[in-house]
Amino acid sequence: MIYFANKIAGWFLSPMGLAVELAVAALVCLLLPKRRVRLAAALVAADLALLWVFGCNMTVRILACGLEGEFPVRLAEDMPAADAIVVLGGGMSSAPDRYPYADMSSAGDRVWHAARLYKAGKAPVVIPSGDSEESSTVPLLRDLGVPAQAIVVENESRNTEENAKFVAGLLKDKGGRPKVLLVTSVWHMRRALLMYRRYAPGLEIVPAATDYEMTMQPVKEGLLDFAREFVPNAEAFFRCGYLVKEYVGYWGYRLLRR
Repeated sequence: MIYFANKIAGWFLSPMGLAVELAVAALVCLLLPKRRVRLAAALVAADLALLWVFGCNMTVRILACGLEGEFPVRLAEDMPAADAIVVLGGGMSSAPDRYPYADMSSAGDRVWHAARLYKAGKAPVVIPSGDSEESSTVPLLRDLGVPAQAIVVENESRNTEENAKFVAGLLKDKGGRPKVLLVTSVWHMRRALLMYRRYAPGLEIVPAATDYEMTMQPVKEGLLDFAREFVPNAEAFFRCGYLVKEYVGYWGYRLLRR
């Protein structure tokens, strides 16, 4: 129940959810017996402003830099040795009954980075964590040269909180305080660390961030290029959606789950 409540709340607080809510509210104002035209107009104006703000690349840049700046880029070779590499799901999808190969999203960098760390000799085992990783992440790890005997799948978790709990269960037999290189997209790392430190306190977590976006895209100096940062587009709106989700998820846990 909590899992689905979090999903629903996240959608209602997302840019897409807020845009739909404002549009519905404006429509209701026009359908009331006493039409509230001015209020409806104000709601439409607010909706357009929201779409513009969250559809701009500059907003993506501001939100992303707030998350990426906390975790500077580190080469795989410079990471410390650990007991395991944990790669969080979300970068891959699969439909083996229709297509034999796993499909990568932009967050598929997570799998590449986990393979880099393994090949750099940083840990003897890679743990893909998520409920569909057996058919998505594992095949790509194998294609990237990680042997089957070095892969241990955690395939029950549905979110980052469950990732932390179930991975801790897998490593409890190692004794002491196992060190884990936690691989996820840099924009997800702050929330992932919060979850792991709260729900897997027996693990020593070392962030191994990847999937940098704004860090790799400096603002161009030309006036026209700078102006384009403020022109709304669908890709920016999509990216703002998952960045806002990270801020809402992080502060929601900080404030509500003490």
